[in-house]
Parts: sequence; structure tokens; C-alpha cells
Amino acid sequence: MPRLAKSGNAAFTQPIRQIVLMLMSLGMVVATCWLMFPTLRGVLAANLGLSAVILAVFVLGVVTCFWQVWQLVQSVSWIDGFAQDRPGAETIAAPRLLAPLAALLGPRTSRMQISGSAGRSILDSVATRIDEARDITRYLTNLLIFLGLLGTFYRLVRTERI
Repeated sequence: MPRLAKSGNAAFTQPIRQIVLMLMSLGMVVATCWLMFPTLRGVLAANLGLSAVILAVFVLGVVTCFWQVWQLVQSVSWIDGFAQDRPGAETIAAPRLLAPLAALLGPRTSRMQISGSAGRSILDSVATRIDEARDITRYLTNLLIFLGLLGTFYRLVRTERI
């Protein structure tokens, strides 16, 4: 989110708070799994193949979330460098999220004016790209829920037969 710095220029903030919250959540999940490992060992051993798939999807989801935040960090760094007219900022390739903005700005300086309709169009394009990136996260979340339910029903069927 842009905010005015003391000098009057727009300053963009990095998603530091979100990264810290993500790391804290991941740490709590790892600590809980470590504390419950004796109990989890039996549950995971009941169906090793399904447990491995669930764990792999979870790790892929965590890596995907951190990758998406890393893309935001790169985008904020690029737009901040462009807005502050840092030397060499024009030679750095624009991040994928900001490709429409970079194409519109081109070799011009940061002091140019963008019309309201062009600004809305750019924001809509960036929002669409962010939503597309979030679709994979939603898919992985739903896949984890499905695999968890599948494992539950598999365990219930196995219990019934014993």
C-alpha cells in the first residue's frame, strides 16, 4: 500500500508482517507435529501412501504461499525503485505481476501522469494476476480437504472390516 514518506514521495511497504505471521504459523504447525509425533506415527503408518501424498501436497502448498509472497516482495521493490527514480531502476525487468504497468510506463520517468481509466485498467489487470496466482492455493487447500476426507473414510472402512 503506498503511503507518503516524510519527503512527500510515495513509499511502498513490504509484506513483512505477513511473512512473520506465515513463519509463526508454520512454526506452530511444526511444533505441534513434533509434540504429537508418537500419536501421529501410528496414524501415518496406517496408510503410508495416502499420508505421503497428503504431506507432499501440504509442503507444495506452503512453498507456493511463500513463493507468492516473494513475488509481492519483488513487485514492491520494483515499483518503489521506479517511483523513487533510483539509478538503474529502468534496467531491471518488471515482475510478472506488474507487466501491464511496466508496458504502460515504458522508458518514461516516474513523474508522468496516468489517467483515471488507465489506472483502473492497470489495477484490474494486477488484481486479475493476483487472483490467478491465488487459484492454485485454493486448489491445493481443497485437495488437502479431499485427501483428508478420503483418508478418514478409508480408515473407517478398514476399521469396519477388522
